[in-house]
Amino acid sequence: MEKLFSSVIKNRKVWHILLSGFFLTTLISCDNSPAGPPGFSEPSTPPVTGGPSCKSLQSYGSVKALHEAAFAIKRDSERFQHTLEEHIDGFGGLFMDESGNYVAYLKRGTDESLVRDAINVKSAKKSNSSFTYQRDLSIREAQFTFSELAAWRELATAFLLAGEQFSYVSSTQVHEAENRVAIGIDAAYWVDENKEAVQDFLANFLEIPVGAILFEREYPETEEEDDDIFATLGGDTFDRQRPILGGLRIRYDSSNCSMGFLGMYDGTEVFVTNGHCTENAHGRSTTLYFQGERDEPNDVVGTEIADGPQSLDMCVSMNSDCWPCRWSDSAIVSIDEDVDRAIGYIAKTEWKSEAWMVEGSREIDTDKSPFAVVDLIEDIMTGMTLHKIGGNSGWTSGEVIRTCVDSRRSRHELILQCQYRARYATSGGGTSGSPVFKRVESDDSEIENPVVLVGIHRASSNRDQPNGYSAFSPIDGVLKDFEKLNGLTIDIDNN
Repeated sequence: MEKLFSSVIKNRKVWHILLSGFFLTTLISCDNSPAGPPGFSEPSTPPVTGGPSCKSLQSYGSVKALHEAAFAIKRDSERFQHTLEEHIDGFGGLFMDESGNYVAYLKRGTDESLVRDAINVKSAKKSNSSFTYQRDLSIREAQFTFSELAAWRELATAFLLAGEQFSYVSSTQVHEAENRVAIGIDAAYWVDENKEAVQDFLANFLEIPVGAILFEREYPETEEEDDDIFATLGGDTFDRQRPILGGLRIRYDSSNCSMGFLGMYDGTEVFVTNGHCTENAHGRSTTLYFQGERDEPNDVVGTEIADGPQSLDMCVSMNSDCWPCRWSDSAIVSIDEDVDRAIGYIAKTEWKSEAWMVEGSREIDTDKSPFAVVDLIEDIMTGMTLHKIGGNSGWTSGEVIRTCVDSRRSRHELILQCQYRARYATSGGGTSGSPVFKRVESDDSEIENPVVLVGIHRASSNRDQPNGYSAFSPIDGVLKDFEKLNGLTIDIDNN
């Protein structure tokens, strides 16, 4: 292992201490790693020989080999960015600005028409594509390619996010709008000493350029359950609604959450909500769910049948403390046979709020049809406008501000991979589990209010402050966690 950090050791004695202490005891040996939360599953092969998280750090042998392994990882959620780089030498990332126009980072001398052509091809392939060309394309000079940033993000996740050595690091992500890797630091530990320690570690230990790193102050994310089960109800998403559909408030145990979206799971009709909206968060249980006052037996709508799994095998790359990973905060609920349901539909309320910290309507719009899910979104881009229905905040909308964020969930001892952040408002209680979607146009005149399903809302941070955000798990992450889940659109189930 000496060659692994030979260049580092000769530059700084402190990294020799890090090598002998942090790396050898924490990164190589996973024998003392925590057993994990309820529902945790062991890797399919022993950590020292095959587990994707624990075997890797010891086996690579050099910083160069670590970089090669990280560059080989191409996340599905970032496939469009990677595809662009395959055809455009010097491509550094693509996002939308506040006006809905595209902005691309390109290294000097790259032909911008290649990006324009790629967007047009993407739009032409599918009428419901999230990449519909809007107005204009502007260019910014890139210092780093997207693949470089993505690889360095993998290394940052591996060595920082799950490592107790840097427990104040709360997230890692590729920040497309800045052409940097963003490292989230818990606001309670936002001091120069911690930022310098992370920067020195990345530069001297992993040979990641200092100029590629951007630090962001982060506030804790709050999972938005609600234990107020005696709220006064009246003609809105809180009320007992039949048929059931996405966006309604649901109740379980002594808490409230929201019904995400409906579909099929291994031949059973189900709805999806958050994994933390269960009696055994992120673990198997048989949680009973109600929709309505919960005063009558017929308010029961379903029973939890699946949650997870989270495991080391699900981790994209290594992580230093051998924490398990998963792709979404979601659970599957079997719908009771005698409950009317509208699979592929999301409740439409009377009006939406487009402002942060401002709630939208919960009143069901009786003059218009519900939102109809016609497709699942393939790609989510910074700057894209999304919508959410459910919880105490009703119908709200806002722009995506971060994509594919790896998030430390210390409360549950797991890593949520590729989570997204947006500026649609929430007000806490009961919002967890709300469906997140994008409005689109449809060629079928009989389909009113068509939408593409984007994901499931799970938390918010600093929601009472102007710099807050909402967090959601993307639909492709839900499908990764539950391969037997399908039939989420009206095209599949209702035609």
